[in-house]
Amino acid sequence: MAATTLIHKIGLYQKLLLGYLILLVIMILPCIVSIYSLSQIDDLASSLAQKDIGLSTTIEYLRGLIPSIEAESRRYVTLHKENSYQIFEKLALDFQERLVAIRGIGPDSILSSLESLERNLAQLRAVVKEARPPSADQAQTVPEDMGSQKEEEIKKIIYNMMLAIQEVQEGLRDNLRNKSAAIFEKSSAAKKLTVIILLGAVIFALLAPWFLFLYIKRPIKLLREGTLAIGQGKFDHKIPVIAEDELGELAKAFNNMAERLNEIDKIKSDFIAVASHELKTPLAAMVEASRLLSEPQIGELNKGQRRLVEVLNQSMNRFKVLVEDLLDLSRLQAGLVALDRSPINIDEMLEDSLNLLDPILDKNEVKVEVTKRHTVKVFTGDKIRISRALVNVLDNAIKFSPKGSTVKVETANFKEKGKDWIKIGIIDAGPGIEPEEATKIFDKFYQIQSKRRKGGSGLGLAIAKEIILAHGGKIWVESPPKDDIAVVQGAGAAFWFALPCF
Repeated sequence: MAATTLIHKIGLYQKLLLGYLILLVIMILPCIVSIYSLSQIDDLASSLAQKDIGLSTTIEYLRGLIPSIEAESRRYVTLHKENSYQIFEKLALDFQERLVAIRGIGPDSILSSLESLERNLAQLRAVVKEARPPSADQAQTVPEDMGSQKEEEIKKIIYNMMLAIQEVQEGLRDNLRNKSAAIFEKSSAAKKLTVIILLGAVIFALLAPWFLFLYIKRPIKLLREGTLAIGQGKFDHKIPVIAEDELGELAKAFNNMAERLNEIDKIKSDFIAVASHELKTPLAAMVEASRLLSEPQIGELNKGQRRLVEVLNQSMNRFKVLVEDLLDLSRLQAGLVALDRSPINIDEMLEDSLNLLDPILDKNEVKVEVTKRHTVKVFTGDKIRISRALVNVLDNAIKFSPKGSTVKVETANFKEKGKDWIKIGIIDAGPGIEPEEATKIFDKFYQIQSKRRKGGSGLGLAIAKEIILAHGGKIWVESPPKDDIAVVQGAGAAFWFALPCF
């Protein structure tokens, strides 16, 4: 936990440097392991070469020494030559000293054979010593059969010594094979360890950039999503601050900006709401005064005066609609509208909405073609407000449709996350919408800057959007529509909104 906290606190450059150093260490580690393993193998092989070669040389020397010892001992016991005894003792001492040296450095597997050699050597010296006469004068008085007897004993002892020497050599060969196997095993282990570490380093080298990419990508993705949310007017949207590095500072700056925009938007909405509310009272008085001017009791008006009163009534009616739209939009955005939810039959709602638009359809010489593909007909919602949203979108489509054209209305059902949804689309044959303006047309007061520009307050689609969102739905536009639903292929726009069926 402390390490994670520390990583979150250090800067992006330090994180990249740390990752590079870790990667460097992991790439160097196999080399260090290989060098260390090779050094151990080299030391083991060197000791094996020096020790075992020395032992083998000594054993071969002893093996060659045994015939000389045998010859001098037999010469002495048969001929009783004093110089033969001295040579024998010198050879026996040399043999004894080399056995002691071998015992100090030899493996445990040959100790029993060395002990056998020492015992046989001791026996041989004892036999030779027994054959030595008390004085030179007595040498001629030694029985003849004694020499033959001692000679047989010497042969038997020498034979045993040769067997023991052979056992020693076999033991050394076994020890050499064991050491060779140990070297091979250590070499194989070193290879495996090196391969494992190298494989781990390669995997880390491949995964480290990916994890680094994910680490950097996540805050950038959150920032992009936050930017899109701000662009859609969700000024209360905040992105989480994951770390305290440069990306974290960027997230904090973004949240501060969003908070300030939210405050400005709230001030603007409050001003519009207050201003609209304050305008209702004098507007109502003006509408009533204008109506009274048309009454006969006030007096006869000439033609010019009546025309001015008509213009005044039309302007004040438009003004009244604008004020009411502003108030409704402010309440919807503030979440102050209580939805009167009840079962809604989509077929009946469509029919009622189109009946309301009959005068506008006749005036613009536009026809409506309804295609029903929905199977779920009833859903729950505020019928008055959803009808208003539908009428606003339909009115927008009729307004931009050329005279004599058709507006298509498509309905369908779909499933999303296990829930049934109903989708309604309004497709016109107008001039279409530029891609950069597709997300802005649902903003209040937004007037399209392209060729699809008409008069209006810019509140109809904004109100429709807030009504749909209040019901947990979604609204969007496609321009141009898909060929299978377009009124004119490659032209026009399709406005869609979807509502959950519950």
